[in-house]
Amino acid sequence: MQQDWLMALWREAEHLELPVVADRVPGVSVRFLESSFGKAVPSEVAGWFGACNGVMHRSGQIQNDAALIPGYEPLSVEDSLSIRVAYPREAILLSDFYPLLGSGGGDFYAASYDQDAGLSYVVSVVVGEESRIAYRSISQMAESFVQCYRDGIFFLDGEGVLQADDEAWIQREIAAAGELPL
Repeated sequence: MQQDWLMALWREAEHLELPVVADRVPGVSVRFLESSFGKAVPSEVAGWFGACNGVMHRSGQIQNDAALIPGYEPLSVEDSLSIRVAYPREAILLSDFYPLLGSGGGDFYAASYDQDAGLSYVVSVVVGEESRIAYRSISQMAESFVQCYRDGIFFLDGEGVLQADDEAWIQREIAAAGELPL
């Protein structure tokens, strides 16, 4: 199910001919992830990084060129690890978190897990704002992003820049997080 939504998300990017499609770095193996993170990773995280290990950066590239969703690019395992080390611990990030998408300004989406408590969800971290639960799983996040493309919440403006109806996007996240049994 998750892989289907991840592939659908990339198809939406292909449909709009987003530059990120050509710069997508192939995914990595579970063995690579376990070696990099120093432990077993949740299957959804393995699926995410198995589909894409970030974006190639090239001379002259701008933020929009690397965006899979408005303002955010897929992170590599190396970038995810860097954020994990550098970002101050917040309770909402639970005992283990994996940044998946990041912005040029330090914002990111992270899958967050506490295996002992049986909790998992995706957190939206925006610099200067309180971090919040955005989705209950990576699958739900990918499905929501696909629907945002299909419903015109994510769109190309007249200059070919990937944009979003931010209010509609946030409302979708609030609705998704409202389904969490917390």
